[in-house]
Amino acid sequence: MQTPAVQRRLTTYQQWKTRVARAVAELETWLEEHRRATPRAREQLHVALNALAADRLTVAFVAEFSRDKTELINAIFFSDLPGGLLPCAAGRTCRCPLELLWDAERNEAYLRLLPVETRAQDTSIAQFKSDPKQWVHYPLNPQGLEQTAGTLKEILQTKQVSMAEAARLGLSSTGLTPAGQPTTQTVEIPKWRHAIVSFPHPLLKQGLVILDTPGVNALGNEPELTISMLPAAQAVLFVLSADTGVTRADLEIWQHHLKGFQTGRQRAMLVALNQNDERWDEPRDGADHPAATAAQRRNTALALGISEEVVFPVAAQQARAAKGRLDEAMLRRSALPALERHLATKMLETKHQFLIDAIDAGVGQVLDRNRNRVASRITRVKSQLEELEQLRDKSQDVIAQLLERTRREQEHYLKGVQQFQQRREELLTQTRHCRRLLESESIEAMVERAHGELVRSWTTAGLTRAMKGLFDELRRAMQTVATESERIRKLVREIYQVFREDFEFDLATPKVFVPMKYRVEIELLYQEVEAFRRSPGMALSGQRMVIRRFHQQMVSRAQVLFDQLRVAYDGWIRDTLAPLAEEIQEHKLMMEKRLENLQRIGRSKDAVQKRIDDMQAQYLGFAQELTALRNIHNALHYDPLTEQDAPQKPRLVAG
Repeated sequence: MQTPAVQRRLTTYQQWKTRVARAVAELETWLEEHRRATPRAREQLHVALNALAADRLTVAFVAEFSRDKTELINAIFFSDLPGGLLPCAAGRTCRCPLELLWDAERNEAYLRLLPVETRAQDTSIAQFKSDPKQWVHYPLNPQGLEQTAGTLKEILQTKQVSMAEAARLGLSSTGLTPAGQPTTQTVEIPKWRHAIVSFPHPLLKQGLVILDTPGVNALGNEPELTISMLPAAQAVLFVLSADTGVTRADLEIWQHHLKGFQTGRQRAMLVALNQNDERWDEPRDGADHPAATAAQRRNTALALGISEEVVFPVAAQQARAAKGRLDEAMLRRSALPALERHLATKMLETKHQFLIDAIDAGVGQVLDRNRNRVASRITRVKSQLEELEQLRDKSQDVIAQLLERTRREQEHYLKGVQQFQQRREELLTQTRHCRRLLESESIEAMVERAHGELVRSWTTAGLTRAMKGLFDELRRAMQTVATESERIRKLVREIYQVFREDFEFDLATPKVFVPMKYRVEIELLYQEVEAFRRSPGMALSGQRMVIRRFHQQMVSRAQVLFDQLRVAYDGWIRDTLAPLAEEIQEHKLMMEKRLENLQRIGRSKDAVQKRIDDMQAQYLGFAQELTALRNIHNALHYDPLTEQDAPQKPRLVAG
């Protein structure tokens, strides 16, 4: 059978990362050889190399129970293992979030389980990951698949607890008691809060991470999933049942947890319409199966408000069976290859663009600055060569006049440099207010004041007022940063414009700092706060639980957002005038060289040819430097998808 699309794309992606890492290393060598390896440049390059080394491709699967999500995961990624990797038991499914990966640092196969009782602690899953003592650890034997399968069944386990205990753990009672049955004194809850499986499967060893999230309860009860884990995924696959279509529980998941992922923030948002009927290739009730599937695909897209192009009818059980039997015809009828191609391509596109953006923000800045610097040197050397050629037959009087004029130009230029220093000080003065506002201590002080008001509030009205007060303050801070940034941007543009007009600098204004995306994020978060304040859970939950959920779901995200804003703002202020400062220094050296040339020619015409020969050698050296930097740029911006086929439209499951 043909190599699955996911495997082909992952191999291509790994080759691209190797190529990029090599290009970054070549740039570092170039900087060292040309004495341009500043501490800031080294830092930016090392950040990029560390990001490449730690990079992983994450695909998240989201579904309500009984959607055959586990079958689909096994069919796409683990069909080469007898029975797949994840346990599939009738009527039983994973009840806690699960991460599938390969732990290259530990180089060990294992199952790690975080007890559900840890929910009583004010500690995030990310923090627990750095504390092995909190986890139950089971070694796995990759060669003994039966042992592995038996051990992994532990993730299916549940336990009976009292309603009071479930409430203490912050578990919503919704869904804990089966629909239609009377409420009991005890309820069934997951035994584990989170599971991590490290397994040396080829796809996982290439950096693939699979996040399996079980249903609306897990997403609602574990805010970290929607706050950080799902947004970090390059692809989110929402699995629906073809038998039921979009149910109320599916729609709740979509509206509250996934809807935003089809925006530019997360382009790889796909929907799998899974047909789990064993008689999938037989028409049911005399219906035309392809036509019925096409209609259901349209209805699903309409219900979710998405394009039909991202809704994929599939038959997961049959796809896995087809791969096991090496039955190409059966695999085509399952329609899984179309989903695999689209998933792999969009996942790679998203991650590729993310890394390119990250590289451009650091390495790209270093590279562009040095390319511009070398290009400017080439232009100046060429100009000086032309001037020297013209001076061959000039009289001493003409040379003396040129020398005097050049000295006056130098004096004028030095005055411009003094003005630049004054404007730079003015810029730094204008940034101080924003920098004080963005300090983590300032944001923490806002949060602490709000927390005090929340603790002192014994009514729902008091709690909601304190929540709104905090986010109103955060929005005002964001608005101040946006206003001040616009003022600073205009000042930077004026400074650059002076040197373009007065001294003919061919230098583009650096990338503008745009706080708009941070403002959009805080506004979206503000809307979530408004919905949280008005939700029925506010009145039904205890004060401590409300405050805890508010901090976990919203305040922590706001703090992370302002941390990111501060880092971006400081980097912009630090780097925005650096290219102009370097160009000013280069221009100063050029004027000094020009004066030196004129003085030499004034003393002896014989010195002209030697100077021309020297500068021609410089020109050739600079041209070679620029070629090397252009080659590095091309290697960094190579698109791995250019050598891969484009995603094809989904085929309908047909009999």
